[in-house]
Amino acid sequence: MARPRQVLDEDILEVARACFIEHGAAVSTEAIAGRLGVSGPALLKRFGSKKELLKAAFSVGKLPPWLSVVEAGPDERPVPVQLREVAGTIDAFFRKMVPAFAVLREAGLTPEEWRGEDEVPPPARALHTVAGWLRRAQERGLLRAGDPNVMANLFLAGIQHRYFLAHITSQPVPSEQEDPWLERMVDIFWRGVAPE
Repeated sequence: MARPRQVLDEDILEVARACFIEHGAAVSTEAIAGRLGVSGPALLKRFGSKKELLKAAFSVGKLPPWLSVVEAGPDERPVPVQLREVAGTIDAFFRKMVPAFAVLREAGLTPEEWRGEDEVPPPARALHTVAGWLRRAQERGLLRAGDPNVMANLFLAGIQHRYFLAHITSQPVPSEQEDPWLERMVDIFWRGVAPE
């Protein structure tokens, strides 16, 4: 008798993400398992339920990985270089997560289930973290005076908006290589916050 195929969790989550985004929350676990070459029951045995598979596929309840990059700064490099790095890490997150938000909502997951045990909702923590980076830069004389919360809202909105708009209008978002939009957005933001 042939040995059952061994599939890594990350392979399962990658295929599940693709299936959920392509077909929505209603996609069957059998369809996901079929793409992986395993059985539906084997897939559910690994994750417990379709809901848990969905949450794991989109890392629900985990803090965005870019928060640690922002919390560590600013450093000694030129501020525009750092802003591009921060924007790039946030951009990569939203490129992946905006389609996921629609699937999670369709599945009936509440924002409380999305954020897991964290008391502060991830969007609020993200805003606070970016505002903290900007405030620290202001304290060091690297940015002009102004409300860091307003600046953080503008910065995050500038990054997120195109993904939400693309999702709502079913338009693809070009890669950074095809369209240097993110670099242009950061340059415009920098002109507005650079020291006078």
